[in-house]
Amino acid sequence: MIITLAFVTALALASPADPTAAKENWTPLFNGRDLTGWYTFLQKHGKNSDPDRVITIEDGAIHLYKHAADASTVVMGYIGTEGEYGDYHLRFQYRWGEKKFEPRYRLKPDAGLYYHILGPDAVWPRALQFQVEQTNVGDLIALYGFQADSTIDSRTKAEPMPTFLPLDKGGQPTVLGGKGIAYQKHLAGEHEVQGWNTAEIIAKGTTTTHVLNGKVINAATNVRLVEPGKKGEAVSITRGRIALEIEAAEIFFRNVEIQSLDDKPASGR
Repeated sequence: MIITLAFVTALALASPADPTAAKENWTPLFNGRDLTGWYTFLQKHGKNSDPDRVITIEDGAIHLYKHAADASTVVMGYIGTEGEYGDYHLRFQYRWGEKKFEPRYRLKPDAGLYYHILGPDAVWPRALQFQVEQTNVGDLIALYGFQADSTIDSRTKAEPMPTFLPLDKGGQPTVLGGKGIAYQKHLAGEHEVQGWNTAEIIAKGTTTTHVLNGKVINAATNVRLVEPGKKGEAVSITRGRIALEIEAAEIFFRNVEIQSLDDKPASGR
């Protein structure tokens, strides 16, 4: 685990979030005009049905809840890729709107990006997540059987959500997830800025790294799926669907793009 985690962190540091970088190796996942290559999944409405107009595309960005009144009750869900992806460097930009809604009106604005989604659509799906919640951007969430190895600040070991700390900074080995929903908080400190933020996920083999505005803030290795109550070894997970989460807060997403980390172009299958 030590060698792999050091590798994935070094890989992330070598790939900073630079919006001025050359575009030739990046493939847009969102074309800025429509949801070609994506589908929607919303509570009550299911797949590819949005009668409440939760999703609006304008000025090259996805605007969530544009038409909903502040504090009203809304449905939640996500916008998912039709294909599966593995061995990639993904980046996207987001910024918060001003409105919040029930059932999360009194909570922090929240959204996120699911990746390695497996199985049927659900709120919430079997996947890993890059958390996008004000003051908690970059938390690593393992949902419903996903498990991974990481390193944490030993002072937070007994907390429900321990905090990531790299091995070379004194981090202690830990195992995240395996059942239910498990959280690993991002590297201590506030890394989010006002306006547009650039978030990245580097998924190479069974490793994953979370980057926010050019800084590595979470990482894990040996991503796998365990089946609680079933005998047998865990299954390594290296790919799956990707989705932008819709969770009762006004938010904008843009420049969702992907870069292959192997010799093949980034493409879903």
